[in-house]
Amino acid sequence: MKRSGNRTGLALVGLVLLVVGGLALARGLGAFGASAARRPLLEPGAAALAATRPWFWPAVAAAGVVLAIIGLAWLVSLLRLDRLRRLRLESGMSGVTEVDGGPASHAVAGQVMGYPAVRRARAVLRGRPDAPRLDLGVSAREPADLGALVTRLHDEAVPDLRTTLGLRRLPTLVRLSIVPGKRTRAVH
Repeated sequence: MKRSGNRTGLALVGLVLLVVGGLALARGLGAFGASAARRPLLEPGAAALAATRPWFWPAVAAAGVVLAIIGLAWLVSLLRLDRLRRLRLESGMSGVTEVDGGPASHAVAGQVMGYPAVRRARAVLRGRPDAPRLDLGVSAREPADLGALVTRLHDEAVPDLRTTLGLRRLPTLVRLSIVPGKRTRAVH
């Protein structure tokens, strides 16, 4: 429900901005006559206010920045909607068994953090409650044995989570990044 409301809101805002921008462009190009294209966009009273008040254009710019920040925050919130809040383990005639997806994500991230050379791990369960997928981000320090790390992720971390949750399959996306390790300095 929230996702469709956000989509509807974004679609309406986008449509209004598209229509207003299209009308302004059409007026400037002379679609409403040459006299309309030559007339100022602001009425004389508004133009006089803008010309006599030094704060007018900075206030317009600040309002635009605030609106842009609100729009970006809205878009960012939409990008995070596929994070699973509840994970459905079983459903049938006797009922539905669900668990919170957060602790399961934290558990696998904690397990991966214990691996050698891993600096940071972040795990998020995404998708639908009955068809989850794992998004695993791992930052490793240089020098790291990437082959051994990928093998442990494939052979230990993901199967452990899959077994714990009782899932037959758990599609996983691993984002692996290498960060410079701490340099050691010899002290004489």
